Amino acid sequence: MDLSVGGIHLEGPFISPHDGPRGAHGKAYVKAPNWELFQRWQEAADGRIRIITLSPEWPKAPDFIAKCAASGVTVSIGHTSASNEQILAAADAGARMSTHWGNGAHLMLPRHPNYLWEQLACDSLWTCVVADGFHLPDSVLKSAFRVKGERALIVSDAVYLCGMPPGEYETHVGGQVILTPEGRLHLAANPQLLAGSAQLLAWGIEHVTRSGLASLADAWDMASVRPATAMSLQASAGLQPGAPADLAIFRQNDDRIEIIKTYKQGRLVYDGAASEAN
Repeated sequence: MDLSVGGIHLEGPFISPHDGPRGAHGKAYVKAPNWELFQRWQEAADGRIRIITLSPEWPKAPDFIAKCAASGVTVSIGHTSASNEQILAAADAGARMSTHWGNGAHLMLPRHPNYLWEQLACDSLWTCVVADGFHLPDSVLKSAFRVKGERALIVSDAVYLCGMPPGEYETHVGGQVILTPEGRLHLAANPQLLAGSAQLLAWGIEHVTRSGLASLADAWDMASVRPATAMSLQASAGLQPGAPADLAIFRQNDDRIEIIKTYKQGRLVYDGAASEAN
């Protein structure tokens, strides 16, 4: 595996079968957690599956979560319609994160209690948010950042349509999707349901800083050092002696971030100037 890839995130199929929480995932493929099936996938992946997103609403989900955690796989709660009790049981069993919190949810929920509040209030859960300006309103991002503090993470949820022109596309997750001129990606059949993001991680850092939700330093940490800490990766040490030389050199023009070079373990893996020359 490339040095820049820390592992595989398996999002599904052990998620909620219900409309709304299931998101753009095909209902035909949703199923209850199955340890033997997961082990076959892990073997096929040569042990590279590092995160699995699942819904703890399934019977015996805590047992499955405990086995994943014991094997070194980070369990993240997402695409769920679980009860508060099931959320807490998942955390007790070893679940450590919430996948793109606030999304992959019913369009209408009880004021309280509900599975969003319960995850946000659970001190042991790291909270991942998609900060592209489309997945969550700024007021929700602000609330999540304030509540979770050092356990707030920015993720991209980017799909392969990043960099493509606006239009209608056929995808393996979601089927027919629409990419708007503004950069929002949604199901063609239901504009209220997003089909991932068409923006990379730097876009989220830009949005958070431009909106005044966090400083550039904090936003960058939420997208780099903090996720590494949540995953127990060596890069969590950041710019410290003895830490892996994982570096990004960038230029900030107004509120835009231009990645110039990136290094992984001291090795140059991306050179923007060379890419432009080619």
